[in-house]
Amino acid sequence: MPYILPSHIVSAIDNMFGSQRNEIDGRAVQHIHKAQVHALLAMLDEVPPELIDLNAQDYLEYSQCRAVLATALPAWNLGSIAPANSVGGRDVIERIRRLLLKCHDEAPPSEPELPFIAEDDVRLGIEDRIRAAWTDFNAREWMGATVLAGHAIEALLLWAVKNDCSNMPFNKPPDALHLHDLIAEAEKRGLITAECKQLADLAKDARNLIHPGRATRSGTACSKATALTALSAVYRIAEDLKSADSKRQ
Repeated sequence: MPYILPSHIVSAIDNMFGSQRNEIDGRAVQHIHKAQVHALLAMLDEVPPELIDLNAQDYLEYSQCRAVLATALPAWNLGSIAPANSVGGRDVIERIRRLLLKCHDEAPPSEPELPFIAEDDVRLGIEDRIRAAWTDFNAREWMGATVLAGHAIEALLLWAVKNDCSNMPFNKPPDALHLHDLIAEAEKRGLITAECKQLADLAKDARNLIHPGRATRSGTACSKATALTALSAVYRIAEDLKSADSKRQ
């Protein structure tokens, strides 16, 4: 299931509570809104935390507004008709709406995950695959997360062997190597450790489950575990390559 974005919350509030709300009315959220409040809290739980990019004061107010609704709902379920408390004298629903209007539907740019890759186009391409894998993981799309992490592994190892300075000969051109060849080649050249190779092999096996015949023979399929295995391999390979890069400098 795709996750909920801040803009989805704003639209949902407008649809469920009306778009002409006055935030000064601190007693506007009543027991008659019980179903809407329940739906709103459920949607807020699905918003990725990194998208709630508020400053400390605004985030505190946002948390207080959520807490007011979470406290009022059980009381209403027990028959109370008292309105939800305000926060600073203001309507908590409208405050949540206006605070989420400050948020973006995309996380702010982060520091490079792969700073040891000097070529920006290569680095950004691999980092995009890693982010896409996490997006699928957060959406519980296990196959997508597993496959995208596998692509990131393959791209990382291909970059590493092509930039290896050991002058060891290749049996085949690097671009013709498959993932299992790249894993073995990277270990042979000392770019990754034996322990890292084991994890990369597990990630390779997890990615291969996208093939129906392989999944049928093994009796398994892509899952949360395969996605985490592949993502773990990405970061372990990155650590080894960063270490190898530091030793060359």
